[in-house]
Amino acid sequence: MFRQMKAVFFSFCVAAAMLIAVCRAGGAAQELNASKDCKRLDIKVAGQVSVPRCYHEGLYYDGKALWLSNGEGGNTWVVDVETGAVLSEIKGVADFTEAVTARGDGTFYTTEWYAKSVYRVRLEGGAFVVDSSVCVEPSHPAGAIWNGKRLYVVAWDRGIWGTKFSLLEMDDSMSVIRKVPIRAMQEPCQLAWDGKYLWMSSWYDRRVYKVDVERMEAIGYFCSPVERTTGIAWDGKYLWLTATHGDLYKIEILTK
Repeated sequence: MFRQMKAVFFSFCVAAAMLIAVCRAGGAAQELNASKDCKRLDIKVAGQVSVPRCYHEGLYYDGKALWLSNGEGGNTWVVDVETGAVLSEIKGVADFTEAVTARGDGTFYTTEWYAKSVYRVRLEGGAFVVDSSVCVEPSHPAGAIWNGKRLYVVAWDRGIWGTKFSLLEMDDSMSVIRKVPIRAMQEPCQLAWDGKYLWMSSWYDRRVYKVDVERMEAIGYFCSPVERTTGIAWDGKYLWLTATHGDLYKIEILTK
């Protein structure tokens, strides 16, 4: 009997070792870490636009205006980038819209924190109307960006041992392709896409990270000029930032 138990235990150890080896071999694809040569990027604040105070979350640039989602029971504002004036408001599909990102076909993806869901929506009469949705429970979805091929969503999983953070990579039907643990930052928040790289804000450490999604590595970062940085958007030349109760900041990336 002892020999049989010893043999079973040995087999278990071998299997565990093999599993660890496999996980380590695929480690670069399994976690979002900072690369060894992750460097601080030089930036310049090219402008600041005052906007009304609310619970600011995600930003989306539509080519003319910024859409500012107001999270905690607020609407999404369409904001003039020159004056900060709220041109119109869009009602969300639930009570905590974190982010809006366009698909390019007239529809959008939105995330709702309390509903723990990602939605594909269309805009009708000043409100988002649901076409389809997917629940990502137990995760709370935060920032989201569609890059033309994939939908990326920041996910927070809260538990008795603290909060774990992940990046969900989804296809156009919102099916999760992979869930990548985020190790490079604390309290990642919102996302932007510059045509090649993903940009991710960190609410906790006041940094904005440049992420290579092919390698799943943060390859650069800069320090945000505003505390509690949330929304981030790319307008083709500049990054725009906001904060929980902050204004809009136009950021020029000086480091190439």
